[in-house]
Amino acid sequence: MTSPLSSTNVFITPDGNAQGACTTSPQPPSFFNNAANWGTGAGQIGPGTTVHLCGTFSAAIGTNILTAQGSGAAGNPVTILFESGAVLTSPAFGSGNLAAIVLNGQSFITVDGGANGIIQNTANGDTLGNTAFSTGISALPCNNCEIRNLTIRNIYVHLQNGKTSADGVDQTLERAIDFNGSNWSIHDNTMRDCGWCLFENYLNGDTNIQIFNNTISNFDHAWALSTDKSNSVTNVFFHDNQVHDAVNWDASGCPFHHDGIHTFGRTGSSMNGIFFYNNFFSGSWGTCVTGFIFVEGGASSTPSHMQNFAMWNNVGLMPSSPIVNTNSWWGIFSGESGTQQFYNNTFIGPNSTDNTACISLQGLSSVVFQDNVISNCGNPLSISGSSISSGNVDRNLYGPSCQNLSNCFEFNGSFTGSFSAWKTACGCDSNSLQNNSPNLGADGSPLSGSPALNNGLNLTSKATGNLASLANDTSKGNTRPTISRPPSGNWTIGAYQATTGPKPPGAPVATLH
Repeated sequence: MTSPLSSTNVFITPDGNAQGACTTSPQPPSFFNNAANWGTGAGQIGPGTTVHLCGTFSAAIGTNILTAQGSGAAGNPVTILFESGAVLTSPAFGSGNLAAIVLNGQSFITVDGGANGIIQNTANGDTLGNTAFSTGISALPCNNCEIRNLTIRNIYVHLQNGKTSADGVDQTLERAIDFNGSNWSIHDNTMRDCGWCLFENYLNGDTNIQIFNNTISNFDHAWALSTDKSNSVTNVFFHDNQVHDAVNWDASGCPFHHDGIHTFGRTGSSMNGIFFYNNFFSGSWGTCVTGFIFVEGGASSTPSHMQNFAMWNNVGLMPSSPIVNTNSWWGIFSGESGTQQFYNNTFIGPNSTDNTACISLQGLSSVVFQDNVISNCGNPLSISGSSISSGNVDRNLYGPSCQNLSNCFEFNGSFTGSFSAWKTACGCDSNSLQNNSPNLGADGSPLSGSPALNNGLNLTSKATGNLASLANDTSKGNTRPTISRPPSGNWTIGAYQATTGPKPPGAPVATLH
């Protein structure tokens, strides 16, 4: 229940004068930044207060604008709301306690971009005069916090073949949102032109992290999940995000390696219950890429120590690539315990004639890989040092592949050379298909006559709990059959349960980049 004394609404403008929707006793940012104005007293900012921002707030380089001095409460967060046209801007905001908005050490705070709220740097980049370390929002830690509906842009504008660490650039310190803590929700945001856009250096016991419906582009890393101590994180969900284009972070000698998702840790750390689904990876990724997803494993000095893991309904599109990526575009190299599950994903590779590895599963304790489409990959799938059983790797569709001197279908460190030899070597994929004409659309969805249609396993029994959204395809416009008996009960292989007709009104449609 909201305190009867704390303010329901506080209005903040750049100079404390009325403008826009902020006409009732407006205050300057210094009011927000003064601890004496936080609490449950009359006129203070406290649980249930909405702080309205109006106008364009400008800060000098290396400084910040708003620093929260207190917390909300369960059911009554403090909400920082960007009114229409509100902008926080600087040549280059600082980092840590000097980010544009600082929530460090607080809880139950929501930052809401409203209709068009923006945090931006205006002069931080290769040709923009500054190479400052900068952060949009710092929340280290913030528990029960939410960031939504916000655009964070131009934290650092790097140009292809541009500046390197020798010029003072550190991509890891150019962050849109720097956060840790439990019970997080980061959704419906646009983040572009940042180094490590979402940086989550998790603390011990952090849990229940939701990152969804965001569009992240022009990055070196879209999201880094890591720790530098013997910490454990559980129940992390990254879903329904559009992740595209990293080529602008190419530089001579490849000092920056690009990842959509990068997880890593330390001795004694662990990640348990990590769920990736309904994400769309696309665009141009340049020559300095590691992959769309890179889960560091035991051969690394910073292994993820990932345990239970599930990945479903993701789409990866790499229509062309200037490099041979033998590391793989989806590289899962950690899974020491539990089960690692891959259902109904679709990956379309750059070509079937080089040695690029599209999916690589290494050092996993128990692999389940079913109903996936992998097409146009010289080496579609590599499984090594992992525990599999015949029925748990099955009913997949492989499109054009193995046109690269047979350096394809790698099992336990050796290329098997063909799909038939792969099935013999791994003792798996007995009911899977290989077809050089899979008849897939530009977004990876099956067209009329595609062998993906109605040839998958019915995985209704898997679509429960944290995997409940598996019951719908990646567009969320098509529900998969629940009756298991064939033929009508068969699922379509891949991320789309698609029919060849149009999506129903209101169903999201993936945008190609």
